[in-house]
Amino acid sequence: MNLKSVRSAAETLVRRHAQDHCPIDVEAIATALGLKIVETELPEEVSGLLVSGPNGEFIVVQESDYPNRKRFTIGHEIAHHFLRHQFAPGEHVHVDRGHLVTQRGPRSSTGLDPKEIEANQFAAALLMPSRLVQREVSKLGATHLLDYHVSSLAETFQVSEQSMTIRLTSLGYL
Repeated sequence: MNLKSVRSAAETLVRRHAQDHCPIDVEAIATALGLKIVETELPEEVSGLLVSGPNGEFIVVQESDYPNRKRFTIGHEIAHHFLRHQFAPGEHVHVDRGHLVTQRGPRSSTGLDPKEIEANQFAAALLMPSRLVQREVSKLGATHLLDYHVSSLAETFQVSEQSMTIRLTSLGYL
């Protein structure tokens, strides 16, 4: 799947769940998809897991992460579920007591794994849909966005400033 289609799928999912305000209720979307969210202490290098087993599918997030990080992790794991990413046993996947566990490993953040790139793009579009970004940028009435605009938008969408900067850049605002 190309990245434009991935982002489009995320934005369609937001519209399907009648999310027309900021911040997007990513937990409600996960619940609507049948994904339960569990917060627990995970190994330091793991932000989240997608667990499939006889009792359903769960998104497990790092309990100690900041709320905005948890939101992005939930969006990322929704992407793996929604895009039906199947990982081969090995680096990301292991079976534990009948559960298939997919976790973000060290390679996930390198920007080299196509499925991880898709999941990150999906999460960004899910949390910061282009139509809502456009609406919020218009409210600012600025000709050029400055650092404090980015900070304000990040707060509105409950994402990190880094995520907002990347999304604004990809949408042509920066």
